[in-house]
Amino acid sequence: MNTWYSLITGSLASILPRLALDVVCTGIVVSGIYLRRYPRRDYAFTYWLLNLVTFAVAAALSGVRVEMGLSLGLFAVFGIMRYRTEAMRIRDLTYLFVSIGLAILNGVASNAEALSRVAIIDVAVIVAIAWFEFGGTRRREDSVTVRYDRLELLDARRKSELIEDLSHRLGVRCQRVFVQSVDLMHDSVELVVTFRPAEES
Repeated sequence: MNTWYSLITGSLASILPRLALDVVCTGIVVSGIYLRRYPRRDYAFTYWLLNLVTFAVAAALSGVRVEMGLSLGLFAVFGIMRYRTEAMRIRDLTYLFVSIGLAILNGVASNAEALSRVAIIDVAVIVAIAWFEFGGTRRREDSVTVRYDRLELLDARRKSELIEDLSHRLGVRCQRVFVQSVDLMHDSVELVVTFRPAEES
């Protein structure tokens, strides 16, 4: 009984500081940065669960001797995961990568010295994300893919009319447009529209 108790308490003493650091850092990135900029709670749910599962895998393997190839392979499996029902935007995939990366960093810190180094890296990552999202002088832009039916406005000479029509339909201030694909059978195109959010227009 005492053996089991000592094993459990020892495991908790090793895992809880790492888990606490991971939860705090992920909370700042997901709730403090991502949801403030992009209020998509379905993705936030995904980021949290993938982070916790990846942390559990990394923590379980932290005391086992594994080849570097296996570690990178596990990271790649999670990193390239995509849902077949919806294509994720590059920015959303970047936050997915960050949530997985934080979990691995915090999960493999096996002692106090390693944990302190990881904490510094975590802070640097969070500061960098916050700077790119909230700091700087460049105004934030976003993009969306839309299916468009007015092919006559694709003429280069009518670019201003195209942007004006898209701005009116989408309710945002469109900045740039480029054609992603053309469907002549249905007289439509897929456009990638870069726009400035309404609150920053």
